[in-house]
Amino acid sequence: MGSLCRSLLAVVVSFAVLSGLADGKGYTCSMRVDNSTTKQHATEGGGKSSKKGTSTKSKTVTSIVTWPVKVSIRGEKLPGEGAIKLRCYFIGVTDGKPNLISEKSVPVALDEKNNFETDITSPPVKLVHTTTTTRHGGNSSRYRSSRRGNVSTSVKTSTSGTRVTGCIIQLVVNGKTEKSFASNPGWSKFAKADALSIDEVLKIR
Repeated sequence: MGSLCRSLLAVVVSFAVLSGLADGKGYTCSMRVDNSTTKQHATEGGGKSSKKGTSTKSKTVTSIVTWPVKVSIRGEKLPGEGAIKLRCYFIGVTDGKPNLISEKSVPVALDEKNNFETDITSPPVKLVHTTTTTRHGGNSSRYRSSRRGNVSTSVKTSTSGTRVTGCIIQLVVNGKTEKSFASNPGWSKFAKADALSIDEVLKIR
């Protein structure tokens, strides 16, 4: 019985391998994307004051997000040189509105073991945090205020600019999406398509 089970297992494994090559491509693909890392750099803006008792300070935060990617191609008939690439789409929010920040294509050059590793890095984006403090004689402000004698202070904060919310990475071989990654699970079904619909992706937050 044990010998029969091992034989059946070998048949199943062989079938799985052959089914991956049955379409005539002669190769199989794999892609692994590790957790992202974010690097930030902050700069403080100089305070500005007006004669009306209003002062403004700002802080600009520049960020880049990186996803490590590993690709492997296996088989007897590998794709030709220049046939493999990574298509990368960086999704973000600018002033509260979702948008495609940028996209790029990265050529995949396999090493002697038919592997490829790289870091997919977003373009730098900036968020500006602004704090406006106003001193006045009444306490009529609808913002947070503190009363000291006859003087009250209101503080208003705002944020503008762009932040990265995620990315989609497609492993493309001979124009066909073989493997895909989406940092947001809601984007996964769109990431598998050969032609990515950014409009559909941006509808999902």
